[in-house]
Amino acid sequence: MKDDYLVSKWALIRRNELVDIPDKLEIHPDFLKRLSHEEFESAFREVGGMFYRMYSDMADSPQMFGLPLYKIDEYDYFSKQAREARRVPWNPFYFMLCLFACGDFKGDVFIADTAEVRKINKAGKTNLLLEALCGQGFVFDGIKKYSLSSGDFLEIDYPDNRNILEVLSAVAKKVKNTQLKDVKNYYSNSIAFGNAFIGWNYKVLTENLHTCTLAEGCDYVADKIHDEADREVVSVLDKILTESGYTRKKGDFNEGPSVRYYCGKSSVYDYALNSDTGNLYLELRIRNAEKCLAYSKECPESIVEVFRHSDAGCQNRMNGTCRYGVKYEFEKEEKWHCGCCGAPFKLHPIKEDIPHYLKLLELGRSK
Repeated sequence: MKDDYLVSKWALIRRNELVDIPDKLEIHPDFLKRLSHEEFESAFREVGGMFYRMYSDMADSPQMFGLPLYKIDEYDYFSKQAREARRVPWNPFYFMLCLFACGDFKGDVFIADTAEVRKINKAGKTNLLLEALCGQGFVFDGIKKYSLSSGDFLEIDYPDNRNILEVLSAVAKKVKNTQLKDVKNYYSNSIAFGNAFIGWNYKVLTENLHTCTLAEGCDYVADKIHDEADREVVSVLDKILTESGYTRKKGDFNEGPSVRYYCGKSSVYDYALNSDTGNLYLELRIRNAEKCLAYSKECPESIVEVFRHSDAGCQNRMNGTCRYGVKYEFEKEEKWHCGCCGAPFKLHPIKEDIPHYLKLLELGRSK
């Protein structure tokens, strides 16, 4: 891997957002017009493996996909270049979605309308993307030098397993006609994290071609998590909070999807469940840590450690403008937690400890 490129790092992070495919798939009959259940499922799994390899190839050779070669040590996290590097690993998959959503079969060969593809595609350097897809086993005809503007139609074949064309076409069309219907910015985080095509989410197969409800609830986060116990704690905590009257909203988190929970009419969330590069974290907006310290003695060590931890600082604290940090004394030492970009306290949640999380936030809710 080219460790010195920002985009190489983010290609691997985006790879970690691919949804795990279970041992058995439920497939709606709408998807099985041309293939049997076994054929469709086998090809669907093969595409999942292909997407994983493509992200790995992007990390190793980003220039082959036309991705920007910004060096990690030359740009900070908030720079324009860093923002671009976080987004562009999605480009090849958005482009594939456009290709397979804008055409149909003629015999065993898929024919894409190049004018329609160009109309909706927002990924640049499509000539390099087409060439990179050839390296994944696709064969293209009907255009010259990988230029979409050189022909009216693009013939797409995948000789090793043409069932893959059927699966890509079916999923791309459904996502375009449901999840992306009337969406202006395909590349916003909230759209991208829930996009069943680029995340290759098997749940898109369970409903008919005109219905898509995945990524609407806490599964927006849980689908990106790779540990079954973590997925369970997301479901349990979400149920407790929503049944207690909290409102759930999607968050716009760079490292992964987030769901945030708001009490009443508050514009600031109390809890957030984040998938940070595939790792689950719970945020707690504890404003007064001092009120939690006595109770923390009844908590497991994993929670005590959260109070023992102290942030190094943030830019706002250094320049004296921080308004959201939490300062307290613990074990005879001053501790400080930043609250500028999220809730001040963050931990890996465990189902058995949920009552402790609820109590701690209740105690530390107000200053």
